[in-house]
Amino acid sequence: MQLLTHGLGAMIVLGILLTLGFLILSENPRRAAAGPGIDTRAADPEPLSVPEAFPAGAAGYRVGDAVVQADCRLAVTGGLRPALAAYGCSQAVRAALTVPEGGYRVTAGILNLADSQGAAAVADRVRALVETGDGGFTEMSGGATAAGTPIGWRAHGHYLLYCVITGPGGEPVPAAGPALGEVTGHLLDDYLTEQVLDRRAAPIG
Repeated sequence: MQLLTHGLGAMIVLGILLTLGFLILSENPRRAAAGPGIDTRAADPEPLSVPEAFPAGAAGYRVGDAVVQADCRLAVTGGLRPALAAYGCSQAVRAALTVPEGGYRVTAGILNLADSQGAAAVADRVRALVETGDGGFTEMSGGATAAGTPIGWRAHGHYLLYCVITGPGGEPVPAAGPALGEVTGHLLDDYLTEQVLDRRAAPIG
């Protein structure tokens, strides 16, 4: 019994470390800073739309449900709700995506904050809230994601980008899987940052 208890304890600790390792990797963007055109919503007043952010075949994934919601609280849980309200979140653009290779199911979103300082502040809050279970992102159904679900996020300009990844049937997936880092980088950095948001940014001279 003592060996079993120690074994279970070790597995729990390992799971926590693997999850935190993915969180650390996922919030470390490899891209350059946003152009001045998207530093604030005042300079970038046009609201995002589903066709702009998540058209059919976005990022090479299958796109299911996609919505624009003025109530950003629907996209998050717990302590992230007052954080978004405090920094002037005006819309949440979200979509359910399926990765062709591996069949991963992804809930991806863009949160429209008032300015880059607010987006960065909310991004800083994500880690602490997710680690303690006091806040996180919802699935498209509106339900909270299960504890330990791999989550990636970025602050870029006045936007916060994120993705939540589960298995083909919605089941939890190991956070240490190399494919998850590839999905996160491709979706958040290559697609949402470069192909969607940076088109709004003024060229940096």
